[in-house]
Amino acid sequence: MLPLNQAISQAITTSTNKEDKNSTNGLQKLTSSEDLDNEKFQIARTSLLFSQVSLGMAVEILMEGMYKLGLKGDKLPGEKEMGLLYKSIIEEYKNIKIGEVALAFDLASKGKLDMEAETYQNFSVLYLHRILRAFARYGIVKLNEIKPVQEQKWNLEVVTDREKLEIAWDCYKKFRKWDSIVFGLDVFKILHKEGKIIVTPAETLQKVRSAMNDQMITGSSRRKAEIAGLLNDDDYLENQCKRMAVANYFDTFLKTDKNK
Repeated sequence: MLPLNQAISQAITTSTNKEDKNSTNGLQKLTSSEDLDNEKFQIARTSLLFSQVSLGMAVEILMEGMYKLGLKGDKLPGEKEMGLLYKSIIEEYKNIKIGEVALAFDLASKGKLDMEAETYQNFSVLYLHRILRAFARYGIVKLNEIKPVQEQKWNLEVVTDREKLEIAWDCYKKFRKWDSIVFGLDVFKILHKEGKIIVTPAETLQKVRSAMNDQMITGSSRRKAEIAGLLNDDDYLENQCKRMAVANYFDTFLKTDKNK
């Protein structure tokens, strides 16, 4: 079996070539860095409140932000620490938007906030507050410079296939949770298209049902009722089978690393 890095490279070769061609043909007029930052700031302010998006979406934004700051693999916060980061934002920044959180990380990674961006491979609640406070100061200046945009919708910054694969791998290696892999469905499409994942439907579905039944045993009464309903949702089960397939694919590399 190919090493993970080589497998990833092969899986995204086709899509990367297409991206290069499209970017070359599509460049007509470049926007200055300052104007682009202003536009991103205005659009970020039109996004949903951080507290209104799903936990999965919130964690995805935080993981992507940390990835930009150079945190990968074992250096990423654990499940408990990630929960503290999420709770801290909800409690201390009640009005912050999901787009603003994403932009704060982006600006910090580019050295555009008035703070030291070096994490020293240790991301804490304290460091998170430094980023968001620096972004708040940045926002005050921007609000005095530009007028708000009313009719634009915020979209996630484009993440390449390579970044999705690497973020998903780091997420699974860190948390080992098959049903909450960041970019799990996107990674399934990438790997399945390149023939890296071959799914046995009946076997995979059985694994998913078994795992969900295990969750029912340890879950609360409310969670048990929720899972019971999801076990009859064909669309949900199909997506869970895709996530399970990605987890099984990653497991082969974890076993290879362990045996070395």
